Amino acid sequence: MTAIIKKMLIASFLGIGFLFMLMPHNAVSSELLFILDCSGSMWGHVDNNQPKIVVAKTVLENLINEVPDSISMGLLAYGHRKKGDCSDIELVSGIGASVKELTSRIAGLTARGKTPIDGSLKLCPGILTSKDQASTVILISDGIETCGGDPCTTAAALNKSGIQLKVHVIGFQVSGQAELQLKCIADASGGGYFSAGNTEELKSALQQLKENIVEEKPLPEPPEVAQIETKKSSSKRLKLAGPGTVTLKPASWVSMPPRYWALVDAETGEQVTRASGESTRVKPGEYQLAWRQNEHESTEVILTATVSVQSSEKVDLPVDTGLRITLPSGIAPPGWWALAEPNYDKHVVSFSGPMIAQAVPAGRYTLLWRQDEHRATTLSLGDIEILPGVLNDIALDMGFSLRPADWVGSSFYYVALKDADGHIIGKWRDLSSHIAPPGEYTVIIRPTEHNNNEIAWSSIRIPDHGFVDIPINSGIKFIHDPDARPPYRVIFINLDTRDEIIAQNTWDTQPLPPGMYKLDWWEDQHKSKRQTLLDEFEMEAGVVLELEI
Repeated sequence: MTAIIKKMLIASFLGIGFLFMLMPHNAVSSELLFILDCSGSMWGHVDNNQPKIVVAKTVLENLINEVPDSISMGLLAYGHRKKGDCSDIELVSGIGASVKELTSRIAGLTARGKTPIDGSLKLCPGILTSKDQASTVILISDGIETCGGDPCTTAAALNKSGIQLKVHVIGFQVSGQAELQLKCIADASGGGYFSAGNTEELKSALQQLKENIVEEKPLPEPPEVAQIETKKSSSKRLKLAGPGTVTLKPASWVSMPPRYWALVDAETGEQVTRASGESTRVKPGEYQLAWRQNEHESTEVILTATVSVQSSEKVDLPVDTGLRITLPSGIAPPGWWALAEPNYDKHVVSFSGPMIAQAVPAGRYTLLWRQDEHRATTLSLGDIEILPGVLNDIALDMGFSLRPADWVGSSFYYVALKDADGHIIGKWRDLSSHIAPPGEYTVIIRPTEHNNNEIAWSSIRIPDHGFVDIPINSGIKFIHDPDARPPYRVIFINLDTRDEIIAQNTWDTQPLPPGMYKLDWWEDQHKSKRQTLLDEFEMEAGVVLELEI
């Protein structure tokens, strides 16, 4: 979208904000609730290949900044969290929310699910708290109710209930039954309906809304339509709507062919057809693309690209939103990695195998990383934003490198990172280099499961880019009679922190971080008592102290 057209679009939508500033205080609705459609079909494109959800969020954010303080605003969204869930309706920001909160929450919305308009309207009386002054709802939608409700009847019931509530509806690139239903909602509630199929029509619709509310001008009469002339005929002809043809247009980085691809209904998530070639035929409708790159190294994912199929027409479906992760040398591909819903455990898609560019849905996700299925835990690398229509590049070049001395070995029972709140963010067994999110941590080691406790080894700060070295090269070596039985416990007490580091039933050389210690000895659990052998000794970095028994 060019800068000029984008400015025109935003200015047009912000006409609503201008009208609120011009209205007398006694004529302005005391409360304003926006309802934003975040169903899967909102990934359809308008004008210069801009997704509807992106355009709607941008203009809505700018509009909210123009609304006067005398109006309390709120935001309700549906379809923004889960695919195919009719209960996915959320009061994102309650009435009276600040402009900062509203714009922040709008920025975090994405399009995923169904279109429960009826359920959203039924929540409005409980959300709009003003009973003595008029309240206004502005519904922005691009589709028809898909959850079995009757929003037109609900709007009429609200109007008859005595609540001073008016619903204005903006139909964003809709037609047919969807447009009829959205218009009925506005008519039944006493509001206005405005059709916006492109930028110029959106501008015109908002201008009419401004004149109607600010200057009390009546909305224009609907245009006259040609009447159908009834003619007699000896026979009837019925034309059946045949399928359209959808052809994939993958970007150069997409690995072709995939295991399979499928078209799913953009609103319901129901799979309609499945293919493995470059094209397929399907009945008219609005679809999203389901993609399975390969059988064993990826799961199926619903991509955010949409395609509108008309009868007997051919249409191209781009596959151009992707993610490419680059690893530094020395870091092997993980056991698996995944994109998950923020604040949810559910994986949107997961991958394993070679680190190739993968087709993924646009939106905001949490990047999960499992370096090894059995020798590491799942690590959250934070939230990432996948922009539509491009290959998004991420370099995972941050973490830590364990540098064990020769006598340490190549693995521990675990090495862990603990954050400032005392939460362990990940565990590893291999004493090598590992990816980890930037931040300040305490390095915890546990050499064995049964013979050692946890040892707070050192504190580190992992930068945004780069690896921190963690040497493990200081410790205690026991010099003992070959026939001697190991003691029940040897306890090293850190004189600064009072932490106890325990070696139990072993003569193995024990890693011990630098510091000042007291040494206690416990020969037998039941036949002796704990005693102090050394009141104080210093453990230096890079030194192995020999303890002769």
